[in-house]
Amino acid sequence: MSGLVRQAIVAAALMTAGSLYWCNGAPSRSRGIDAGFWFDDLTFDSSRLGGPLTRSEIKTIESVARAELREAFSGLPIVFSERRDARYTIRVVQELLDLRFKRPVGVAGQSRGIPGLGGSGSVSFDFLANGAMAWAADDADRAEIVAAIGRGIGRTAVHEFTHQLLPKASIHDSRDEQSYEYALAARRAQYFGPMRWERARPLLQQKIVG
Repeated sequence: MSGLVRQAIVAAALMTAGSLYWCNGAPSRSRGIDAGFWFDDLTFDSSRLGGPLTRSEIKTIESVARAELREAFSGLPIVFSERRDARYTIRVVQELLDLRFKRPVGVAGQSRGIPGLGGSGSVSFDFLANGAMAWAADDADRAEIVAAIGRGIGRTAVHEFTHQLLPKASIHDSRDEQSYEYALAARRAQYFGPMRWERARPLLQQKIVG
């Protein structure tokens, strides 16, 4: 094999290795940010509903919650799935307690984000299901309440993912009750009516898209 042929083969191999690096290793941004969102095996019963939620209704709640996530983060390269090993994760659990208190105190959600590494968190099904019933109109039927539970869970997940993505941002400074950033889930806007961004969306755009 001549020296020129050998040099050509080596150069081609180096070019192939380089292109594989750029395809497989470098541009995680081009694939989008991986975000895992899933439901535990959940149950819920209430006299207001007239009986326990069915598996089909819980699937509807999950579908509505996922739609809320997609709508809130529309236009940003975030890929939602049920992956437990995603860089950012939210798990919907039966109940979530605030461990800072000695007595049982339920919370809607909680998260932890580590800059440059990712984050994880949970959302409470019981807290948000009860909240949806509390804020529903007296004449709301079962289907309306089921949809409201899904919105409440989805909007809480949006809030928690935002904490993970922007761990140093003071998003709780919002005074707009119809914003995703608002600190309290105990409000009607968590379940009914439109929701909007107040201050976090430009920060997300800058962090994720640049």
